[in-house]
Amino acid sequence: MKASRIFAVGLTSVVFVSALAPVLAGPEPSPTPVTWELQFSSTRPERISVSGRTYWYVLYTVTNNTPEDVPLHLEIVRVEEIESEVPADKAKQESQKASKITVTPSIVGLDRGVFDAIKRRHEKTHPFLVHPVDAISTLRQGDDNAITSVAVFPEMDPRVSSFTIYVGGLSGEQIVRVNPLFDAKKPANEETNPRVFVMRKTLAMPYTLPGDTRTRKTATPKLGLMEWVMR
Repeated sequence: MKASRIFAVGLTSVVFVSALAPVLAGPEPSPTPVTWELQFSSTRPERISVSGRTYWYVLYTVTNNTPEDVPLHLEIVRVEEIESEVPADKAKQESQKASKITVTPSIVGLDRGVFDAIKRRHEKTHPFLVHPVDAISTLRQGDDNAITSVAVFPEMDPRVSSFTIYVGGLSGEQIVRVNPLFDAKKPANEETNPRVFVMRKTLAMPYTLPGDTRTRKTATPKLGLMEWVMR
């Protein structure tokens, strides 16, 4: 598959906590599949406006060429980066202008009006497009059973200069790592005080948005180097 067609699912945006990044850095997926792995292809990210609101979306197709049927429940998120508008020594005083990373899951419970608008736009090239909720299923083997759906995200802050789309659920490969920052004096919690981290093989597609806050609303994202990561 051509790199430009391979792409890397959630309702609200959440601020990404980067403090754990050093803990999670390091592991890489196996260079060759060690368990089941699905084929994933998609279109380039596009914008669409419905009822006065703008959305970003990518159409995708998932195919199961493994020896068995596989549960399909993709987790697609967009990680957005805003560059700092002030020097590092002033970031605390002017936090609204500091660099920021935000994680936005794709909208699984997508409004039917938005889905229908996307489906109409692509009915000639993707006539069998299914709603994201309907895409959660058991993916049977073979090209004839491939599922085509859409990952939709809300509009981005115009200050976003780059973003990465991650798609999980394409591979059964995972690793478990002990959290070195786990505090035994506090209750274990998967989000704030996890005992371990479960990391899964995930497809990452990084993009840059050229221009400035005035021009990015119409700019075309530029794809960087796609790769498999453990996330």
